[in-house]
Amino acid sequence: MNFEFFISKRISKSLFSENNVSSRIIKIGIAAIAIGIVIILISMSTGFGLKKEIKKKLTALNGDLKISYYDSNNSYISTKPINLNKINKKKWFDSKNIEYFYAYANKAVLFKTAENFDGGILKGLDSNFPSQNLETYLIEGRFLDKTDSESLEIIISSQTSEKLDLKVGDFINSFFYDFSKSKFPKKRTFKVVGIFNSGFVDFDKNFSFTNLEVLQRINGWDKDEVGGIELILKNQFKNSNYKKTIYNYLPSNIDIQAIDDLYSGIFNWISMFDFNILVILTVVIFVAILNITIAIIILVIEKSKLIGLMKIFGAPYRRIQKIFLLVTLSIIIKGLIVGNIIGLILIFLQDQYNLIGLDPNNYFVNVVPVEISLPNIAFVNFLILIFSIMAFWIPMIIISRMEIVKVLKIK
Repeated sequence: MNFEFFISKRISKSLFSENNVSSRIIKIGIAAIAIGIVIILISMSTGFGLKKEIKKKLTALNGDLKISYYDSNNSYISTKPINLNKINKKKWFDSKNIEYFYAYANKAVLFKTAENFDGGILKGLDSNFPSQNLETYLIEGRFLDKTDSESLEIIISSQTSEKLDLKVGDFINSFFYDFSKSKFPKKRTFKVVGIFNSGFVDFDKNFSFTNLEVLQRINGWDKDEVGGIELILKNQFKNSNYKKTIYNYLPSNIDIQAIDDLYSGIFNWISMFDFNILVILTVVIFVAILNITIAIIILVIEKSKLIGLMKIFGAPYRRIQKIFLLVTLSIIIKGLIVGNIIGLILIFLQDQYNLIGLDPNNYFVNVVPVEISLPNIAFVNFLILIFSIMAFWIPMIIISRMEIVKVLKIK
């Protein structure tokens, strides 16, 4: 055991056995670091978890990219069909980039029961739609029967179910209006096979699901004519570059939009999480640095006689510096260990037991989701460690300027 390590260990032990000012300040410093790291971990895990969950929901129900006829009004209704043979799919389709590729169509619908009615958008999905994406949000019933595309089955939201007093197995009259073709609406009677709740109030209020072939027949479209195409991309390719690649091969009257464009308000709100996390990280690091600096300064003042004696016996400044650097590191590391343990336990409890709930009307989810990222946790710990060590140089300036005679009070 070398000299510096031996002395730093003795000083560190004394901080917890003695009841002096520096000991109390050091304990406060450790507590401040621990509380700070807990706050950062919880903020990061909930912020990233909320972002991931919201994006996951939007992508699951709408895809990452949407190809449809250009519409300056950004309407959800499929007014004109796209012919699948005219979108140059062979030129841009890449299975390395695309996880799911499916056709859809949206049509305005009026649901009517004996006591009530409700309007919305009926979305037709083809057989390539990943059924698990919607099944995740089913609270009753099942997904559409893909083997019988002509069956009049429908999945409605819990909001529509409550408003029209419908349950799985009930039948619902649906009316489709197209005054450009007829003065009278087309009527279809659907069987409710599933009820979903995604947590997006506006989406749930407006959308229901059926098979694409049903809407193709109602619209009088051929089997190659669809309202649009939705693409779900593989994680590493979720960016605007692939959108530009596809756009270059599409006809001039066909548009492609990313999910970020369709729900820009939600994604702008989500982007604020990153700024909030940055602010919290900055404040916590500043508080940690301030506490460590004050604690080490007080410790240096209390140990000034020890510093003076080491100088008398010829200990060079660098060795004294190393002693207090080791003490500083032990304080920081203790704070980080305690903070990480508490923070990860709290995150684990929330992940397993959903202890904290949220209002889905405001946050689009009913519980606080958490996302643990080990690289981010390591990065935050590294930042606090580095900045705290940087603050260590302030008390070192005090040590370098100490005069032995004054410190030991020798005349």
